[in-house]
Amino acid sequence: MKIAVVGAGWAGLAAATRLHQQGHDVRLFEAAAAPGGRARTVHLPALDLPTDNGPHLLLGAYCDTFALMQSLGLKPEDRCLIQALDLQSADQQLRLRFWPLPAPWHRLGAVFGSRGLSGWRGRRHLAKVLKAAHPTQIAPHLSLSNWLTQLDCPPALLQRLWAPLCLAATNTPIAQTDARLFAQVLRDSLAADASASQLVIPHGTLHELWPQTACEQLGNRLQRRRVQKIGMGQSGNWLVDDESYGRVILAVPPGEARRLLQPLPHATDYLAHWPQWQHAAIATLNLRLETPWHSGMALGLLWDEPAQHAWGQWFFDRSTSKSTEKTLVQVVIGRAESLADEAPEQILAGVLAQLQAQCQQPLPPLKRWALITEKRATFDVTPGLSRPGTLTPWPGLLLAGDWTDTGYPAVLEGAVRSGLHAAAMTQEPGSASQV
Repeated sequence: MKIAVVGAGWAGLAAATRLHQQGHDVRLFEAAAAPGGRARTVHLPALDLPTDNGPHLLLGAYCDTFALMQSLGLKPEDRCLIQALDLQSADQQLRLRFWPLPAPWHRLGAVFGSRGLSGWRGRRHLAKVLKAAHPTQIAPHLSLSNWLTQLDCPPALLQRLWAPLCLAATNTPIAQTDARLFAQVLRDSLAADASASQLVIPHGTLHELWPQTACEQLGNRLQRRRVQKIGMGQSGNWLVDDESYGRVILAVPPGEARRLLQPLPHATDYLAHWPQWQHAAIATLNLRLETPWHSGMALGLLWDEPAQHAWGQWFFDRSTSKSTEKTLVQVVIGRAESLADEAPEQILAGVLAQLQAQCQQPLPPLKRWALITEKRATFDVTPGLSRPGTLTPWPGLLLAGDWTDTGYPAVLEGAVRSGLHAAAMTQEPGSASQV
């Protein structure tokens, strides 16, 4: 079957790769200069090296992503640093880890082997959370902060543990995050078993992880141009810029999908049910040092204090992995739209001071630096947000993307999952529609 996939982010690449592997005649269209979407690799002259537009942490629970890699002949253990869950703050005041025991006994490590959990009350609370992480048992429209408070969360732990984890997973403030959605992430990772909660950090860029291999296998089936229009042809086929296809997968951001869908019959009624996504920014301060840092942590938690110009929440230290650039340190700043009025030099000075004050190991001298801000990195996953599914009212036209109803926030696994699901649905007779 001849199938068009519009958009070469992780969702579109996953869909096109799977369809190509199944022997379909696939065309993948991408308007941007590089594939990858919001998880793409860029070359920054200020750094003099290729890097990601923002570092991403994967989890052992990302089964669809790892299965896709293996289908491409790639081994996750060769391309990633994989370690047991051991989250630590840079100042060593907080540590969350599991013990290497069969589930559910691995949780004993979190209850008894962690520190900074606000005493026994906090340990009991954590045990309750891991046991209660079942989305269907949580009341609809409940915020994450309210759910955690119902489970007797100490106020200090809410701010020192759950707020940073929530921001890392959803880029949405804890008081506005859908408790059910966050509980699904917990259930699949921390509450599952020790392997599902493993921290997985790519050695190289995200493009090198698997998209590069996928693009190579797709070859000239990947076409670098923006699709101008889609339309319904005769005999149930679809037209993409007047070329006929049996199926079409739209794997573009919701605004672009809306543009392409709007001219179709009954589109107004369908699009009226789409939510008004509230997008949020993520900034990454890339620090290229004179020598490797060797902080001892591939990933570390920072205490942010915006009033004191300490904006960073997490750092990635590439010296601890098999990265080709071991002098690179990346500091992640969630909800970065608040930095719009700050000069990059002020952000740099504040984060450097933050690292020096909170980290145990002194930072080597700075050689180069660059600030990247992805203005529409994520969308707010607020309670009751109704996201569209894969199927549309038009048979043969499907949606993919982390913004669709994946069961996850805007994370890489959700994008891959949606792309693979859309590819599978193209096999259904007529790809039955859903309003």
